[in-house]
Amino acid sequence: MANRNYYSNASSFTNGNVLNMEAEQHEMKLRQMGGEVLQLNSRCCYVRFMVGDFRLSYVYNINRSNHYFLERLKPYPLPLKEYENEEDVVEMIRRDLEHFENAAKSKNIHSFIKVNQELNKTANAFEDLFLYYNVETFHTDTILKKLDEIKEEIHKTVKDSVRLYEEEEPCSLVQFLETSSK
Repeated sequence: MANRNYYSNASSFTNGNVLNMEAEQHEMKLRQMGGEVLQLNSRCCYVRFMVGDFRLSYVYNINRSNHYFLERLKPYPLPLKEYENEEDVVEMIRRDLEHFENAAKSKNIHSFIKVNQELNKTANAFEDLFLYYNVETFHTDTILKKLDEIKEEIHKTVKDSVRLYEEEEPCSLVQFLETSSK
């Protein structure tokens, strides 16, 4: 009986080819659903640091147009921004790492992380609420009033707290406090 190597021509099914076939299947299904699909040949990079006793991690995607989309994964997920070049991505990670290293010195860092994790869970649950239920206006009005109370508490906390980082303005915080949820 001849010893046959059934896999001698298997190079045509490399991991890259299998991934391309899967991507094409996904693209076809999404197009059938009415979506416009643009497949990007991209690289995904995962970066992680230990800061004190918690992990700080990021993922960024480098696409065909050489744009970089950066997202923080841990200690809580947060899309950060799309960047034009890798130097800007590295600089953003450096600044964010510096902020977390500074914040890790606080006795309240774990409370801060817990609040952010709960806010993320709340945002996801809120989305499910509207995607799965026909919510009456008075409920959304009540939720908006509660969000205004949270905004007021954040504003009060800013006034009552000592600022630790002076090298740049907290743009998201400033913008948040200047806008109304009504």
